[in-house]
Amino acid sequence: MIKLLLLTLILILAMLLGPVLINNPGYIKLIVAGHSVEMTLLGLVIALGLVLLAGALLVTVLRHLARWQKWSFSFFRVRRAKKAQAAFALGLQAYARQQWSQASEQLQLALNDPSFATEKRMLASYASLYAGKTEQAGHLAGALEVSGSNSAFVQADLLLQQGQAGEACRLLAQHLSQAKQDPALGQLYLQALQQAGQWQSLLQTVPQAVSERWFSKDSWQQRRFAIYPAAISQLSLQGFSEQADYWQNLPAKERKSAAAMLGLAWALAQQGQNEQAEQKLVQALTLDDLPAAWPYLRQIPLGRSVLKLRKTVQHWLRDHASNGYLYAVLAYLAEQEGDKEQAVMAWQKVRQYQPELWQNALPA
Repeated sequence: MIKLLLLTLILILAMLLGPVLINNPGYIKLIVAGHSVEMTLLGLVIALGLVLLAGALLVTVLRHLARWQKWSFSFFRVRRAKKAQAAFALGLQAYARQQWSQASEQLQLALNDPSFATEKRMLASYASLYAGKTEQAGHLAGALEVSGSNSAFVQADLLLQQGQAGEACRLLAQHLSQAKQDPALGQLYLQALQQAGQWQSLLQTVPQAVSERWFSKDSWQQRRFAIYPAAISQLSLQGFSEQADYWQNLPAKERKSAAAMLGLAWALAQQGQNEQAEQKLVQALTLDDLPAAWPYLRQIPLGRSVLKLRKTVQHWLRDHASNGYLYAVLAYLAEQEGDKEQAVMAWQKVRQYQPELWQNALPA
């Protein structure tokens, strides 16, 4: 409506002013740097109109050119993104099929699309490692965002898988302040300390792991058995003492846990104090602890000091006659006494009630 009114106004002005300009064209003379230009007023108006029209056309053409350029760039960008997305899908499929070389190649191509860049780079790092391209794996892991914990985690994990546990410990120790926000970093640090055989440092780190809750309650109960028996038994070879700072600084609940008692019993047995070792086992172990304790219990050299522990196991068998772990403990106790016949009979019971436990007990 407004455009129509403006057009009507322009037409009215043209009708009114047109005859005046034709009958009285006027005269204009411009002198610039010694050059003069003469024309009528109507001619100037027409010239200005043509200039404005040409300017408008030029602006329109430039806008279309800019749009075309943007469209062309967008076209190539979309095409590149689609190729990267297809490479991501192929990379994931190859990773799932354990086709490591192909997975590494495709996941790196997928980095041309910035979405999920961190996840793509992490997967590409592991795929490169499994493909035998360790240098490339380290480079990809190092290119992860430094401010987060992913870079440190992946680099340390790659080192662990290459048997360089000491290097992994040094790397993770520099980022341990992030473990409260990312417990996986702390969990990997404990694993690295174990693989590196840094048992004292491992026990010194436990209070931080407990206070910052690197593990859930249930998983920590299981994790204790992976820490204390091995750590204490190894430290006992170097002169373990319950008065040492690394032991006294542990929370009382940790020192009194079944896993810690198992470790102390192992240390006592290594020192030839078999009766005291057996007494600790009888006091500390419960039926629920046996699945987690068994891999370490079977390594303790109790000798013939097994009577009390056997009575405890036989008591449990009254109510749990089909528990394979109980028969495994009886087999272990018979082996300690040198009674091979009783050991074989007990292992047959293990095979009957818990075949997988019997398979794991077979010599490699």
